[in-house]
Amino acid sequence: MRVGAIDIGSNSVRLLVAEFPDGPWSREVITVARAGEACRLGRGLGRTGRIEPGTAERAAVLAAEFARRARGLGAATILIGATAALREAENGGEVAAAIGGRAGIPVRVLSGDEEARMVYRAVVLGLGPTARESSCVVFDIGGGSTEVVSGAGERTGRWTSLPFGAVSLTERHLTSNPITDAEVAALRAEVRSSIMHQCAYMPERSPLFAGVGGTITVLGLLDRELSSYDPGLLEGWCIRRGRLEALIGRLLRSSQDERRGWPAMSEGRADIVVAGALVVGLLAERFPSEGLFCSTQGLRYGLARLAAQEALDGGASP
Repeated sequence: MRVGAIDIGSNSVRLLVAEFPDGPWSREVITVARAGEACRLGRGLGRTGRIEPGTAERAAVLAAEFARRARGLGAATILIGATAALREAENGGEVAAAIGGRAGIPVRVLSGDEEARMVYRAVVLGLGPTARESSCVVFDIGGGSTEVVSGAGERTGRWTSLPFGAVSLTERHLTSNPITDAEVAALRAEVRSSIMHQCAYMPERSPLFAGVGGTITVLGLLDRELSSYDPGLLEGWCIRRGRLEALIGRLLRSSQDERRGWPAMSEGRADIVVAGALVVGLLAERFPSEGLFCSTQGLRYGLARLAAQEALDGGASP
């Protein structure tokens, strides 16, 4: 069965059309199409508490286009999931209804628990046997929140949703170009304090430490010296600890204009990737391991697996 998933995030809107020949929760996935567009839905949310009309309209247009594309590719069921921006905004329900109306598909605003568990299982399944037989810590840096989940194999254990992401941290702290030492220190102080308190009951170390999201993609591309995105070359790639620190330092020393010129930098990422990389570094400090395993199968893969399961349980919707 072919299914579609649309992930409405705080920074971007992403599409996946996929098939699961051995069932929704098997490792094998056939990726028919995947796409993503920057939207910055969470822009200004920390200041106003509301999603701006212009970004809400862009998210609705993108969701409608992705839904049309998924239908054209034969997706029998399409699921739209939304995360931190719609979860937290005063007008989140209103925006979700508008997006769903434009796309012709109801938008599910995921709780932090739903998002964390869905991401964890999708990442572990994507990484394969090593992850399924190991204790893991998986994290997903979004635009407005960062989910951190510990577990054993496919079984999730403790989880937390840290109240910041690459967009919100950039807006709060990294307003200079180039970034100043004082701004970096303030960001690190906030993130380190939150990690210390909210991850207190998670394991001290992690045999397998894995991340997913746009920041991880950039770090993986830089580490592999790739000029274009190829999920087959990034999935399961391990950035060794010393190398990870060097890459974060390189991002810190660069300006936005320099980063925009890098082949590894996707649209809408150059201004927020430093904040994301600093979060990665602090999480790696909290969960010592041999390195960072890169995953390309985040929330949209979890949503697609759920769509396939619901189609099996209740029949495919038109």
